[in-house]
Amino acid sequence: MKKRTLLKFFACTAMAIVFISTAQSQMARPIPVPTWTGAASQDANSKSIGTIDWSRTAQEIDGFGASGAFLMAKSLMDFPEPQRSEVLDILFSQSKGAGLSIVRNIVPDGSTVGGGSQTFEPKEGVWDWTVDKDQIWLMQEAAKRGTTRFMSTVWSPPGWMKTNNSPVGGSLRPDKYLAFAEYLSMYIRGYKEHHGIDIYAISLANEPDVNVRYASCHWTGKEFHDFLKFLIPVFERDKITAKVIVGEYSGWSEYPVMESLADSVTAARVDIVGVHAYHTADRDPFPPISQRSGPLVVTLARKKKIWQTEVCNLGRNYPDLRDGLYWAKVLHTHVAENNTNAWLYWWTNSGPTSGQGMTHLDSRNKTYTVDKRLYTIGNYSRFIKPGYFRVPTNFELSTGVLVSAYKSESDKKLVVVAINENVKPRDLSIKLKSISAGSAALWRTSQTEDLANLKELKVAADSTLKTTLAPYCVTTFVLDVK
Repeated sequence: MKKRTLLKFFACTAMAIVFISTAQSQMARPIPVPTWTGAASQDANSKSIGTIDWSRTAQEIDGFGASGAFLMAKSLMDFPEPQRSEVLDILFSQSKGAGLSIVRNIVPDGSTVGGGSQTFEPKEGVWDWTVDKDQIWLMQEAAKRGTTRFMSTVWSPPGWMKTNNSPVGGSLRPDKYLAFAEYLSMYIRGYKEHHGIDIYAISLANEPDVNVRYASCHWTGKEFHDFLKFLIPVFERDKITAKVIVGEYSGWSEYPVMESLADSVTAARVDIVGVHAYHTADRDPFPPISQRSGPLVVTLARKKKIWQTEVCNLGRNYPDLRDGLYWAKVLHTHVAENNTNAWLYWWTNSGPTSGQGMTHLDSRNKTYTVDKRLYTIGNYSRFIKPGYFRVPTNFELSTGVLVSAYKSESDKKLVVVAINENVKPRDLSIKLKSISAGSAALWRTSQTEDLANLKELKVAADSTLKTTLAPYCVTTFVLDVK
């Protein structure tokens, strides 16, 4: 996908938390929510037929998640019970909710704009592990519910390390490269020592290509490359095994990692290429498959993983099913067609009218609401766990139907997710190859259902699974295989 310029904006939650989003050189509107009334409602081909061959394997899935950054974790932490636990279950429970497997954090940077927290290294060599209580709480609560992976992104190094002596804007001073490497090592080791939290992945920068008025830092591809020469020996010395994420541009781009991937020394420690997926509203960011550009070619050629770590609707909130189907389609495109290994929405929660969260807290009335997108994303995230692999499929699909498959050889499970964005039912026939199964458990999100567990579907003697997809829905099939 081509990178697009984007202007993000201040979004105020009901709790008076101010967050400024991305700003770039040209103005664009928020991601559009489709206004279709039912794809392919006149399509004569109502049947989707295909094969899932267990012996085929595509990319590993690392998980699905969202973030509590910029005090969103605090707004949830301060929410009253039992509502607070209910929201946590909806987000992270493996049996009651979306079962998110990744929590994304902001590394405390000392900013005050946008609710940033005090840095844990206010001056060189002085450490304060009492900051960041809200995100620590969120990670610990998520872990209680089965979440296994925690990634942290640097919006800005401490101001004293930067060219402008501020956590907003500027760049990392070259004479502070070693200090910043030590800072990241201490952060990872400190969270384990002081909070019992293992940081699975650390990202060097959030959207280093933008000019904004909140915590930020500019990086070029060369600066990433040069800094990695300092980071690698520090991580080796301190036995840091956390994955290193480089990139996280505001758009879908591998540009910031090209120089690092071209050098065998630095390429060895670029574990994940991070991307965001913000686009202008003057075109559908996900056109027909035949018109889509390819995935990150260099990244995949060098066998690097791709994490899409942030995307959302920056405009007013759309809580309904059309929005839920839209985000299911976005996720499918990124994972099933562009080989993404992990996929994250922006916030776990936000204010009542913001499209940036998956749940919405009304602090005045002590109530919350949940969008359909949480459940349609949950059709993937609850059932496809870290360590699963995507299975390439061979289907003749009816227009408006999308199908993807995922497997766990250790769990002996096959997960199939089908999207039907039509206003009419669509028949689906799946031939299983290289495996057998007796039945499939079904979960569906529709206009009236939120990850509803349906009656099991029997697999025919010829290893064919036949069903009819309800209109306007996302359905997950889970099969125990042998």
